[in-house]
Amino acid sequence: MMKATKHLMRILAAVLAASSVAMLAAGCDDAGSGGGNASGDEPVTIRWYQELRGIDPDTDRVLKQIEETLNIEFEFVASPGGSEEQEQKLNLMVSTGEKLDLVTMLSGVDELKLQWVEDGVLLAYEDYLTENHPNIKSILDADLYKYLKIDGKSYFKPLPLEAGNRGYIIKQDWLDAVGLDVPTNLDEYYEVIKAFTYEDPDGNGEDDTYGFFVAEPYGSNAFGFIARSFINCGCWGGDWVELADGTVTQFVASDEARETFRFIKKCYDEGLFNKSFVNEKDAEGKMEDLMVQQRIGMMDVTGVTGLLRRYEDAGMEADLTYMPPLNKADGSQGTLPHSGGSWGFHIIPKTCSNPEKVLDFLEWSLTEEGRALTAYGIEGVHYTDTTMEGDIKVFNVNKEEMEKDWNTADYGYSYPLSWGGPNYSGGYIPMKENNYDFDVAYPKQELWNIPDNLGTAFDDLKVRNAQYAQVFPFQASIDQTVMADQKLIDIEIQGRTKAIVEPAENFDANWDAMLEEWMAAGGAELIERGNEVWAELQAE
Repeated sequence: MMKATKHLMRILAAVLAASSVAMLAAGCDDAGSGGGNASGDEPVTIRWYQELRGIDPDTDRVLKQIEETLNIEFEFVASPGGSEEQEQKLNLMVSTGEKLDLVTMLSGVDELKLQWVEDGVLLAYEDYLTENHPNIKSILDADLYKYLKIDGKSYFKPLPLEAGNRGYIIKQDWLDAVGLDVPTNLDEYYEVIKAFTYEDPDGNGEDDTYGFFVAEPYGSNAFGFIARSFINCGCWGGDWVELADGTVTQFVASDEARETFRFIKKCYDEGLFNKSFVNEKDAEGKMEDLMVQQRIGMMDVTGVTGLLRRYEDAGMEADLTYMPPLNKADGSQGTLPHSGGSWGFHIIPKTCSNPEKVLDFLEWSLTEEGRALTAYGIEGVHYTDTTMEGDIKVFNVNKEEMEKDWNTADYGYSYPLSWGGPNYSGGYIPMKENNYDFDVAYPKQELWNIPDNLGTAFDDLKVRNAQYAQVFPFQASIDQTVMADQKLIDIEIQGRTKAIVEPAENFDANWDAMLEEWMAAGGAELIERGNEVWAELQAE
């Protein structure tokens, strides 16, 4: 089995002259310059496997502008809309060697994709990258993505997510009612959720409130908020943590996991969250409803639009505030999960006729000019200008012109390919401005938006979240030998649930029994293997 390695290529930073950064081998300047084919060469065709989302390549002005700027010509192989259908079609095309120059793969790296590397079906980015591609190098060499390399080379360029897509909010009016502040550590958090449960924060005289809401099988978001006050982790089941001595273990096997769920057990026994959590399989929309119904006082969010709309529909004021992650017991800053995982990739099949030109396109799409064009269209056509609203760059859009090129009813007033097409959505990650260091640039992402989407207290939610984002060991890894199988994850989830719901005096016995079963089912070997790989990575 191949394994991902830690080997990081040195990032081209200070040694890059400004001129080489601004110029690509394709001879383009920026999105607004018009670029064009100054040499008179015929445009290079890029056959791209990509979901079109209703765009007509023959008439779409944004695509035409990209083609003119980079002297390329897209030939699309439209992928189906459903994820299963996309996978089936892609697997067939790549495995049979059908001609493709670029693939947008909106799925994880599984055994079949690794076999493509083994069989030489995919090209390694490092074999074609030049000094003209510093943004791509910045991503491939980021700490977050170091586990994607195979024998020191990158075959899967991740589509980085927008900054900080998960955070937490809390009812300010409830805090005021119980005379407490936003909690900053676990002790304060306990005090708040207990007051939210027993001190009638909504003032209706009824015993009908509790601190937070949990949905299983993972309970990851509510439980994770607590767990990260003990140790940097994901808490989804099967996640790794780094211990104080520099070794790694699975979260479930750490002392911090036991103490996390000892605290959660205490909260359960005191009725501070819903005791029905075991049977709550899907929290989508339910937490928003519970917030508006004055039943819970805090929740995790990836955005607040739906929640605020519910408040508006109910004729209620949304008196909410941001809740940062809890600091650890030693006073160190708490963490949130890093959102730039491995949900999708660009791959370059060996059938590609001109890998350098494909890289030129991907590199340009990561520049500020490329991001603007692929997010909001052509300046002077699809948007008139930009203004700053606080820290948010606002694109003043021309809706009538946008409607000529894409279905705004389905995709809104941002270009449909801005998500899962050239790169990512949400704004601009300033890699150039931060010496092409993705890890430094990520929390500094510039938020972009349109006037329609402004006006709430949480317009900057994602940037707030990003400042706390931390990577945990083997996040986004494609090394199958360090991944917990579903059997281990099931043992973990079932065991910790039993420890929560059974009598408190049985907590340690239940936890020990779960760990014994987990270790015997392959957990011990997984931890041993993880530390072997970790030691190799640290030595390189």
